[in-house]
Amino acid sequence: MIDTKSKIIAAAVTCFRNNKSDTLERVAEEAGVSRRTLHRYFENRQDLIESCKNEMLNSCNKAMNEAYESDKDPIKKVRNMLFAAIEQGANYSFIKRIYEHSNYSDLDREKEFESDNVKSKWLKIIEELQKEKRINSELTVPWIFNLFGSIIETSIYAVEAGDVAKNDSKKFAWISFKGAIGLKE
Repeated sequence: MIDTKSKIIAAAVTCFRNNKSDTLERVAEEAGVSRRTLHRYFENRQDLIESCKNEMLNSCNKAMNEAYESDKDPIKKVRNMLFAAIEQGANYSFIKRIYEHSNYSDLDREKEFESDNVKSKWLKIIEELQKEKRINSELTVPWIFNLFGSIIETSIYAVEAGDVAKNDSKKFAWISFKGAIGLKE
């Protein structure tokens, strides 16, 4: 059985995904709790959003690790990680819109890569593929990292806008990413 705090976070994700300005009253209603109960767990809206962000990080980490472990082939790993990131990004895109994008330099400076196993795994794959000359070596890892994020965003926004069918978005994202980095399969 899901605990009340988790139920409220899940309701917030649902509400904010559809309308990032949704009220706490609406979140409480979606969770099936009173506003008072919501405030027992979350001091304010920012506290709830921060919990959604932490939930997103845990969920994304899990999905990306599963994608990484899904195949031995490094190219299939990158593809599966792209697909997982698109899926997760679609669920949590409101958080990115609230916090805006952290760039590679900020993350590197904060040493988040050292503590985030998923990102370090992804970076190692990219570096290995470059050493094997399967990715254009003129591109830097920070460039590829930011491109990866942009492809994910483009896929999410295209689906949200109704410009691309969800089933096509992953295929288009993969074609775009591998073409942009000169990936040789």
